[in-house]
Amino acid sequence: MGVEREIRRLHALQAMMVAEVRESCSFVDDAHHSAAAWLRAVTNSSKRTAAEMVRISAMTSELALVGAAAADGSVGPDQLRLLMQLHANDRCRPKLPASEALLVGHAQTLTLRDFRLVCQRWEAHADPDGRHRDHEASRESRHVRSARIGAGQVFHAEGDGFTMDIINEILNRHADAEFEVDLAERFARFGEDAAKHPLARNARQRLYDAMLAIYLKAASTTDSTTQVPLVNIFCTEAVLNDAIREFVGLRPDRSGTPASERLRMCETASGSPVDPFDLVVAALIGQVRRVVVDSAGRVIDLGRRSRLFTGAAREAILLCGDRCNHPGCGRRTGRIQIDHLDAWVARSGSTNPFNGGPMCPTHNRAKERGRFTVKLDERGWHHYRPDGSEIAPRSR
Repeated sequence: MGVEREIRRLHALQAMMVAEVRESCSFVDDAHHSAAAWLRAVTNSSKRTAAEMVRISAMTSELALVGAAAADGSVGPDQLRLLMQLHANDRCRPKLPASEALLVGHAQTLTLRDFRLVCQRWEAHADPDGRHRDHEASRESRHVRSARIGAGQVFHAEGDGFTMDIINEILNRHADAEFEVDLAERFARFGEDAAKHPLARNARQRLYDAMLAIYLKAASTTDSTTQVPLVNIFCTEAVLNDAIREFVGLRPDRSGTPASERLRMCETASGSPVDPFDLVVAALIGQVRRVVVDSAGRVIDLGRRSRLFTGAAREAILLCGDRCNHPGCGRRTGRIQIDHLDAWVARSGSTNPFNGGPMCPTHNRAKERGRFTVKLDERGWHHYRPDGSEIAPRSR
């Protein structure tokens, strides 16, 4: 990480130099028509790389806190790109200085995935009209195409995030069923030694076969299905109330706006943004399952009466995140395991959503063997070695 910080400092220094060249127009000394063209020539880089560096240099010049965070190596290039995208939005740029400290703080302390969600939510709040237009554009341009490549064929689909989440939910459930088939076939063949042998198909193959199974089921009918897949929409009461007021032609009530834009969410469990109009429609026809995400949402608390996270207790944790929480993993599978943060036996940990977390089988076994402990706070998941040092720490 020390080497990484030095690389980040050099990138920040490079951005400062590019900003100086851009502001002084010294690129014309060698007959270059722009700072990007000069940078492309000097560094022998692509148009995309040079243009990105010029945009980052412009942003760090205007936003002092972002520039300082880049200079001390506390934010990386991926975080700078996300901030650069906000800065490139003409409607968001004037509002960035007021939220600069908030965004930089999250960039320094959150995982990249969580920070990406923060940027999406901030942009949706700062430029609601633009987000709505983007949503409508993705819906209008929805399409499916297939192309033959040699002996194979490529199938490609694009659409808005909400409907694609519905498709993914159906596909993943069928893929889980294919996984159970592979497990049963392996056990039938090898018996008690089944775990020592690989499955007949890998995850990508099962996903393809799941898609085929869906199409074969639909081949016998052209009627629309009457089953509605369950897709949870995460939002706060303030967002839902504002969306309803706008839907009926009233001005949103901003008096209860939370201090952190992290709380102004309107998205599916996978992080796909949901247009407020769709949120209102879903609420009106009863398709929204309200997910409470603050401390008032302790709906389930099984205490010490149950050791295993099953049923509603398991679902409550998965609604807050269905990926392995170990840093650098993030595996997402229907067979994700839920276990106690404070161990049931060793630490008398209770079975409730505030003491549970999702993990893939590999990292759950490693935790049970004492290789690390897990904590959760407002900055996300933290993992500690037995000596107390943090694995992949994120700090200001």
